[in-house]
Amino acid sequence: MPLQQQIKKARKRSKITQGDLAKMLGKTKNVISNWERGDNKPDADTILSLCRLLDSNPNELLDWQDENTLTSFERFHIEKYRSLSPWEQNIVDDLINKFLDHATVAEEEVPVYLTIPFFQVSPAAGAGNYLNDDMATETVQLPDTPENRKVDFILRVDGHSMEPNYMDGELVKIVSQPSIGIGEVGIFIVDGNSFIKEYRANSLHSLNPEYPDIMFTPEMDIRCVGKVIGTI
Repeated sequence: MPLQQQIKKARKRSKITQGDLAKMLGKTKNVISNWERGDNKPDADTILSLCRLLDSNPNELLDWQDENTLTSFERFHIEKYRSLSPWEQNIVDDLINKFLDHATVAEEEVPVYLTIPFFQVSPAAGAGNYLNDDMATETVQLPDTPENRKVDFILRVDGHSMEPNYMDGELVKIVSQPSIGIGEVGIFIVDGNSFIKEYRANSLHSLNPEYPDIMFTPEMDIRCVGKVIGTI
């Protein structure tokens, strides 16, 4: 999981708003928002402060895999386990062993899935929809494949301007990145509205000829959110 998603996940787990976290760090809310969008990254000293404020650790925020380092979630459960009486701990131990035994038997029989965030906003193929920093999310289960491991989040197409390649209501898989190549399809924020379009040198192109392209102008605020790599 990218750093920006780890920061946002830890902040929400701690029930701290972007504004409150900004005050704690002596930053502005825009700085926090930029971190969680991936536009900028905190420096090493700030990451240590984030770990302290969000009850996390650098390995967790930076998504470093270290089997000897416990996450804050694991530490929380260990503390709860230690508060149990001996006979209650025995019950928990038996239950864990049963789960492990079952997992060993069924390991080759159960398909592996990835849990991908599904943002409850549609990138408009026509008129545009606002994409904010604290939108509600659900999750979608995708098979664990090399392509799906690249996916950072999923959106639903709204409109017909990208047909026939991307149909109205279809779910698209997005890789978070700040730019894409000419001829590639991505998710863009244009003056606060979100679009799924093909990137051109001077415009955002609609595949459906019945819909106009979005022509670039000097005063236009344009930001690439990610690259579309497929549909579900």
